[in-house]
Amino acid sequence: MVNNISIMFMIISFMICFGLPIGLTIYFYKKKKVSLLAVGVGALIFIVSQISTRLPLIGYLNTKSWFIQNIKSNTIIYVLFLALTAGIFEEVGRFIGFKYLLKNKLSWKNGIAFGIGHGGIEAILLVGITYVSNIILSILINIGNFDALVAQKSPQIAGIKNILIGTPSYMFFIGGIERIFTIIFHIALTVIVLEGVMKKENKYLLYAILIHALVDFVAGYNINIFVTEGFMFVTAIVSFRFLIKSKKRFNDIEV
Repeated sequence: MVNNISIMFMIISFMICFGLPIGLTIYFYKKKKVSLLAVGVGALIFIVSQISTRLPLIGYLNTKSWFIQNIKSNTIIYVLFLALTAGIFEEVGRFIGFKYLLKNKLSWKNGIAFGIGHGGIEAILLVGITYVSNIILSILINIGNFDALVAQKSPQIAGIKNILIGTPSYMFFIGGIERIFTIIFHIALTVIVLEGVMKKENKYLLYAILIHALVDFVAGYNINIFVTEGFMFVTAIVSFRFLIKSKKRFNDIEV
């Protein structure tokens, strides 16, 4: 049986992954009149830079013996590779989005909107949909229909049963809470890139890539999940403070 608390935490995390980006979009659209196009471009850039480009590339490299022997076999080097490629692909994507797709909508509020779209679609595609699956499979396990309906037809999914039963309940809650921290971080990175585009200074793109890579490396190369989430919490607080302070700078730039 999957613990009922685990299922409850899955539902909460699912609601965060879907509800937070949708709620933020509605709030900023009503209160700040942000461009919904900016939200859509942010989501599109993540899909193109990550889902359609970076992740398939990493999957391809993971089949190559030279990559496995020289990079993947060394944990530090591999995590650094993942962190750097995430920074490069996503931040360059943000730069392209502002430079060419949103060049007539460059403003602080639309930077926020872009970040919501970018971080929001990541939460939905990489975490939210997984929780939908986990909730359905957990219910099937608890009512006794998992083996008949799932395991026999999809042997590759059968192993998920033990994972869902054996995983501590709090882990399903942490997955959702982390998305809150990550979305705030994504918005901050977006504003950094946007500031560089508006000032026509490419050094801001480099700053965003390095900051993104550093945070991903520390979060990816973790010893303890609570240390990692504590680090992400601090990152979110710093990101939020940066966003508040950046508003005044953008008022001057936009004028």
